[in-house]
Amino acid sequence: MNTITLLKTFCSIAITAGLIVSCQNTEMQDFSYLESTYENGTYRGVFIDRDVIQVNVEFTLEDDIVTNAEFRHLRRDDDYYLGTEEQPYASVVEMYVEALRYLEGKSIEENLADLYEPQYLVTTEVDGYTSATIRSNKIISAMRDALNRGVYSY
Repeated sequence: MNTITLLKTFCSIAITAGLIVSCQNTEMQDFSYLESTYENGTYRGVFIDRDVIQVNVEFTLEDDIVTNAEFRHLRRDDDYYLGTEEQPYASVVEMYVEALRYLEGKSIEENLADLYEPQYLVTTEVDGYTSATIRSNKIISAMRDALNRGVYSY
């Protein structure tokens, strides 16, 4: 090998070794300050379909932990509303409430995606008449809207 080729090879090995050492040192450093966190406070968000509010949520975050989660509005067509006690929709409302309550006491970042599979979270049975299931993606969308809007009140 000539001197120039030898020098290029050495530089290439040194750069590669430097990157490996650099990556190894990165694993030891604390980057927790880079993790996404939300401000403590109360959040409000909505899911709107065809210009009609379907789901309106309010929840409080304390160190990214969900507390006091509740629906401000829950609607599907003109059939049921939050607080209804009439069958067959009362059990559907219970399912929505149960799915939202699942998040209470948990990290929003780690557990919000769990709502995509409500069959593992919701135990409320729906009567055979309605055969209804909840649309948990509406809750997820409303909560993400709240996070995007930021704190509603401190």
